[in-house]
Amino acid sequence: MKDNSLNKLGGFASMLLGISYLVVGITGALLPPILSGVPIAQSPFMYYEQNKIMLLTNWWALLLGAVFALAVIPAVSATVQHLNEGWVRWTSTLATLAFAVVILDNYWSIVYTTARAHAYVTGTEAMRAALSLPGAPQWIDVQGWLAYGAVGLWALVISVLALRGKAWPKGLAYLGIVGAFIYFLALTASVIPDLVVSGAGTATAGIGAVFAPIWFTWMGIFLRRTGLQEK
Repeated sequence: MKDNSLNKLGGFASMLLGISYLVVGITGALLPPILSGVPIAQSPFMYYEQNKIMLLTNWWALLLGAVFALAVIPAVSATVQHLNEGWVRWTSTLATLAFAVVILDNYWSIVYTTARAHAYVTGTEAMRAALSLPGAPQWIDVQGWLAYGAVGLWALVISVLALRGKAWPKGLAYLGIVGAFIYFLALTASVIPDLVVSGAGTATAGIGAVFAPIWFTWMGIFLRRTGLQEK
């Protein structure tokens, strides 16, 4: 009997990842504009206490979602790896690296920003002034080249392969391709200053917050059903 544990685990994790994206989208929409952006933790510490619950929920959802993604990537990649092993292995490794960095960056946000915000509230005027000054970014993937670019490339490769090889339902493959370009748009909006100022990144994030839960939930259902069929 074939071992279908990868599909079962990946399917369950994919549905949880979809939920985490939904939480990220909701908390992101409820945050004030000054705290929007990637990563949110780079915003001034003086706004932290008033938005503590939303920020911590957002960061934890991103961190846990990335943990779930580490189970999703191998399960999804396995469904199309026979169609082009080289591209699938390379891009899945990049996506795994990207989500690992998301875990590190958001853990750093939870610990580092909370501590800095506490120091801002309880510190002297001189300390508040020092903490209010913009400094060098303390996060790894500041512009999202991994979180948007690498994950988007993986999504594009596996979706195109799935569409050509009829490995997934056609609608799921097309949604994956659209999702990949949403990732690329988010990266573009993060990198180009004029787009950051114009709010294009916020608009793209809003689209992604609706799209990602749908795709990952559908993918989770597909993986679970595939696992049951392969018993």
